[in-house]
Amino acid sequence: MSTEKRVRELAKQLRNVGPKLAEKLIEARIDTPEGLKKLGAKKAFEKMYASGDSYGDFNAAYLYALEGAIRDCDWLEIPDEIKQEYKEYARRLQIKKRGG
Repeated sequence: MSTEKRVRELAKQLRNVGPKLAEKLIEARIDTPEGLKKLGAKKAFEKMYASGDSYGDFNAAYLYALEGAIRDCDWLEIPDEIKQEYKEYARRLQIKKRGG
């Protein structure tokens, strides 16, 4: 199966995941909903964005999308305490990257 087709299929299977995020998942060898669920949002995020996104940043919005995909809910339905945890996590990664 072509990469483009795999990307489209994965994006269809996972809520909150569009083609760009699906492509990053596949590049990180996370190519099934089960694989994402097994890893969890944080570990998947680490594999996908080891050095940050295309801007070099660690964006919590990606974590929200992954968590929503795992829970099969809209990212807006993720509890605020989980979102806060992911914001802090992304912030810590950003600080670590800067050498702090």
